[in-house]
Amino acid sequence: MKKVLIISSEYTGHGHKSVHTALLQAFGSLYKEEIECKVINGFTLGGPDLIAAERLYNTCVKYFPKLWNNIFKFSFKNKNFINRHNSLTIKRRFLKIVKNYKPDIIVNVHPMFSGSLLNVLKKKNIDIKFIIIITDLITITKLWFDNRADKIISPSNEASEYMMKNGIDKERIVTFGLPVREGFCALLNSKEEIREKTNINDTLKILLLNNSEKVKRLIYIINGLYSRFKCEVTVVCGRNERTYDKLREFFSSRSYSPTIIGYTNELPRLFHENDILITRSGPTAIIEAVNCLIPVVSMGALPGQEEENPIYLNRNGLGYNTSSTDDIFNKIDLLIQNNRENLIKIRENQFDYYGRNVREKIVKYIADIIL
Repeated sequence: MKKVLIISSEYTGHGHKSVHTALLQAFGSLYKEEIECKVINGFTLGGPDLIAAERLYNTCVKYFPKLWNNIFKFSFKNKNFINRHNSLTIKRRFLKIVKNYKPDIIVNVHPMFSGSLLNVLKKKNIDIKFIIIITDLITITKLWFDNRADKIISPSNEASEYMMKNGIDKERIVTFGLPVREGFCALLNSKEEIREKTNINDTLKILLLNNSEKVKRLIYIINGLYSRFKCEVTVVCGRNERTYDKLREFFSSRSYSPTIIGYTNELPRLFHENDILITRSGPTAIIEAVNCLIPVVSMGALPGQEEENPIYLNRNGLGYNTSSTDDIFNKIDLLIQNNRENLIKIRENQFDYYGRNVREKIVKYIADIIL
């Protein structure tokens, strides 16, 4: 049986874990008898210091976004320094795992571990196939880039062009899209079916996906939705118990109240049941929405790796960028005017989007390398 070692993370946003989960699901369904997988949180390879750095990520992006942006920019100019430092930190634990597990291929889904792991492998003359799967969409830190990798799987045409402009060999890049987990798929099979079954008459159903937003802003958005539209609002707070409790407390005394959910495994169902998704423009959230044919209204983007994602939504007709919190309501107006014609057109664009249904394609590509 062939072995795949996946290097990922647990606490640096939703995307890396989502991608490695998608890979595990596809390997399990397609190659259960031929390939086994092991996932390692790359930050644990560095011991207490790297583990602490990983745990600070969410706090940093929520309360100190400008600091995070500076860290992101630092990575562009200091790639080699970061990789050398990480190589020294992770070397001992990484080599132990390689020795014990004996992987046939290493698949990295986090930028911190592309160059650093390759440094260790090359210095020790260890010949193992190495694949990088980029989990950002457009704005990509150069920490991802390394011509020593056997292949780099790109999430978008724009990302592929950017890599080539920055010195990555064209033949090393494969453009598939971003893999998403099981359940995030289209339930409709044609554009005709989209037009036939899109909700144009009933109450507007809006899903608000919280990504480290402050409670005050969430309340403002929810109040604005109920005051402007005939709608039902569902809010997913994730693991943020404080946000969940504050929203429940605030709306308990109101004449209207959204459905407030904490952490849930039911996101695919919620994506399918709602008409519009309001979310920060993280790459995974965008592509999961595209797969489920739910138009996206961006409520912002994390400085650094997410900055261009809202523009990407507009350019590809997958949703709307917004210039302010109030502009969220303007964009919903655009979606629902003329019997929700713009909403239908965005769903049709999502149906045609090249980055849908790529989970199995990527896994088959990896399997062909090692089988």
